Amino acid sequence: MDRRLFLTGMFGIAGAAALASVVRPINATAGVPGARSGILDELDAPAAGVSEGEDTQAEVQPIQYRRRRRRRVWRRVCRRYWRYGRVRTRCYRRRVWVWY
Repeated sequence: MDRRLFLTGMFGIAGAAALASVVRPINATAGVPGARSGILDELDAPAAGVSEGEDTQAEVQPIQYRRRRRRRVWRRVCRRYWRYGRVRTRCYRRRVWVWY
């Protein structure tokens, strides 16, 4: 058993070394490109529709909606079965989730 564990460990180390030698890490160059273009220029520019001299107030309207909630309630569950030539009924309570 010890020999098997040793050989498995050696094959694992050899496989990891072979994989590391095949897939060499590429040197990444970190830096910021010299010319900025795209959406960054648009973000730095002032908004066209808003001027600094105007003092506008936006109307805030409250949103009224009811949030649905769940709660656990007890429900009565009845089962009917045939026993000794008669129909028997057994009822029990079960906890269930309901939306309100």
